[in-house]
Amino acid sequence: MTAEKTLTDEAAVQPPEETPSDPVADVGSVPAPRRLIWLAPLAVLIATAGLFVVNHGHDADAAAGDQAVSVVSDHVKSLFSYSYQDVEKDLAAEKGWLTGSFADEYAEVVSTKIAPAAAKAKVTTVAEVVSTGLVSAKHDQVRLLMFVNVTTRSTELAEPRVSGSRLRVTADLVDGQWRISALDPV
Repeated sequence: MTAEKTLTDEAAVQPPEETPSDPVADVGSVPAPRRLIWLAPLAVLIATAGLFVVNHGHDADAAAGDQAVSVVSDHVKSLFSYSYQDVEKDLAAEKGWLTGSFADEYAEVVSTKIAPAAAKAKVTTVAEVVSTGLVSAKHDQVRLLMFVNVTTRSTELAEPRVSGSRLRVTADLVDGQWRISALDPV
């Protein structure tokens, strides 16, 4: 029995025979958690970069919206405020705040309808932007909902008339300036 025991003890002490190294076989022999451990930091890095890009874009859009609200509010106030004596002169100044096809449409409406009617009835209007809400914002375009009150005085009115309007306004950033590209009553 001692000889049997000695052989068993010697077999336990000797290392197993080595097989030739095969790189493909070696990859399969590494436990799965060890193979995938480098994926966790990579996934965290990619997620962090993605969040940074999204957050930076959101911050830029929010800043654009904040900046545009005050500028566009002033432009809308000026577009709806005029005096029959200066309608044509005001149009020239206002046209610089407009862009795209809206600029041409507005010029035509003022020249063919608003200016003649204002001169005939000696109309003067004063607009006040009561409230503005940001509907959407991108770094180069904003959409706003505006509440505007317009006080109208005219030789045809016994008392000044105040009317309220809700407007959907789109403004585009053109050459570093916010310009109105659409203005629609709601």
